[in-house]
Amino acid sequence: MVRVGILAASGYIGGELLRLLLQHPQSEVTTATSRRYAGEYVFKVHPNLRGITDLKFASQDASKFAESVDIAFAALPHGESVKVVPQLADAGLRVIDLSADFRLSDKAQYPAWYGYDHPRPDLLEKFIFAIPELNRDQIKGARLVASPGCMAITTILALAPLLKEQTLGIDR
Repeated sequence: MVRVGILAASGYIGGELLRLLLQHPQSEVTTATSRRYAGEYVFKVHPNLRGITDLKFASQDASKFAESVDIAFAALPHGESVKVVPQLADAGLRVIDLSADFRLSDKAQYPAWYGYDHPRPDLLEKFIFAIPELNRDQIKGARLVASPGCMAITTILALAPLLKEQTLGIDR
């Protein structure tokens, strides 16, 4: 059984993760954080989980969080994840970041695309960009995983076969 924690579990993505992971036979959701709802039952915010869990939201203390989980999902907003995820990575946790904060491996791209200089460029190349359809083996062994955005993944998956067959006239 893998102990799982979700940072910012009170939002839409956090709620969907809770719904999926609470039903997963190999996961135990031990921690779900929320700044706003700390101490409240998860089902107060996600009524679809009433009767499925009696878990309460915890405060977002990265040090306590790291002690209670084996793998962390960060469902934090863009620009917020980068403030917390490095602590979890430094603690040796497996981390799956759902924000844009670790999606790009080139630190020079962050000011252009996200409007800030990345504070932990040393971690960027350690994150695997998670596209199971294209790099499943890399993801399996990864300790740090960055999730693509919904629009990016649909474009990447649509173009990948064409790039593989070199039908677009673009060099990879």
